[in-house]
Amino acid sequence: MTSGQHLGNLGLTPPRLAPLMQGVCFGLSRALVTNAQIDSRLCGPGSLFFALGGERFDGFSFIADGEQRGAVAVVVPIHRAEEARALSAMSVIGVDDVLAALHRLAAAYIDAIRGATLVGITGSVGKTTTKEALATILGGSGPTARTPGNLNSEYGLPLSVFTLSPHDRYGVFELGIDHVGEMERLVSILRPSHALLTNIGISHLQKFGSVRTTATEKAKIFHPAVQAGFISEGCTHLPLIEASAGRALTRYQHTDVQAIDLGLDGWRISWHGHHFTVRTVGRHLLEDVVGAITVADSLGIGASTIAAALEGFEPMSGRTSVKSGPITIIDDTYNASLDSTRGILGYLSTLSWKGAKKVVLGPMKELGSESRRAHRLIGHLLATSSFSQAHLYGEEMRDAKDELARLGYRGTVTWTEDFFELGEQVNKTIREGDLVLLKASRSVAIDRLIPSLQARGHRYA
Repeated sequence: MTSGQHLGNLGLTPPRLAPLMQGVCFGLSRALVTNAQIDSRLCGPGSLFFALGGERFDGFSFIADGEQRGAVAVVVPIHRAEEARALSAMSVIGVDDVLAALHRLAAAYIDAIRGATLVGITGSVGKTTTKEALATILGGSGPTARTPGNLNSEYGLPLSVFTLSPHDRYGVFELGIDHVGEMERLVSILRPSHALLTNIGISHLQKFGSVRTTATEKAKIFHPAVQAGFISEGCTHLPLIEASAGRALTRYQHTDVQAIDLGLDGWRISWHGHHFTVRTVGRHLLEDVVGAITVADSLGIGASTIAAALEGFEPMSGRTSVKSGPITIIDDTYNASLDSTRGILGYLSTLSWKGAKKVVLGPMKELGSESRRAHRLIGHLLATSSFSQAHLYGEEMRDAKDELARLGYRGTVTWTEDFFELGEQVNKTIREGDLVLLKASRSVAIDRLIPSLQARGHRYA
């Protein structure tokens, strides 16, 4: 599987690719490399397999699997090159650092086909919606590449840039980081001419340590050669970020457009005399769309093109996706931070709804020392909300449960660490006409509840 990659545009064989990664090729091959993979299961004809080491898996163990699926070469640590040659008939490229080699190849690829305007997007939340909205707009003006799904890390970004083709006019890529020094590596690969930072929140604190460090690291997306930088007006630590960037940044906020709240149908937006509807639920997602509009406007995209491109726009699945039916489900299960959870809870609490509003919340992960405080804050918010039922899941949510009890929450509360028990608790209390929000960090996979909720809804239909 090439996953839409265009690495084959370089027309290079393994021996000719090796110097681009500062590697040495053992075994001459005339086969062209057409795609790069870090998962042997995704290898196909022409694949270059990077045998990365990891905490749970060692890519070296899957060399034979990659070859069987069509890979023509493998990248390994130089001290294991002879071992790899004994395992495979493929060309073996030995390097000092396999991940660094992947980064070098991605940077060389961009150099070879450079011509597109590249936009980098980062932030604690909102990256994907902003990326999708901006790529949708720019796609109305010319061929546009974008980050596939959430391939935005030091592992994912290199694979993402291989989807950029020589024919693309624009490339819009997410840069997601969770530890110090990662942004510098990502920027060295992409070197975007335009960069946007959505916000700074309480996320990935286990590795960053503090929100201030998070802000300082994410601010590095505004590298010295960037031509234009953009940031949400409401972003915390904005002065620190601008000081780190060494430049004035273009600020944006949801009030930059005229927008009528259509509830679960999204927003009706007016922009320079043009009107369009986006199916994004909540003010925080409206702001992501405004960020995309701001960048597109700076790139000279006309208001009519922006309006036409965004008509009917909706975020990717799992990001406040509305699943209508006898039971209305708000699927916000892709991820959860304090800011995003607070945002959707606050918005839905004020939403007019004829039936009951209920919420299923799982833990917000990677909050480090802030975890207990953040989960208590969610309990405090729920206590003053219009949700009549709260189903809480996971050890971290025990703090939210205790906070609800302390504040005398009048609704129904359940809490469990067992997913099967959670499903039973939710399904026996859901009724026709209910609005149900599902929200948790992605690792919890709380969206597993959706099929049973929809099946229950079908019984009402």
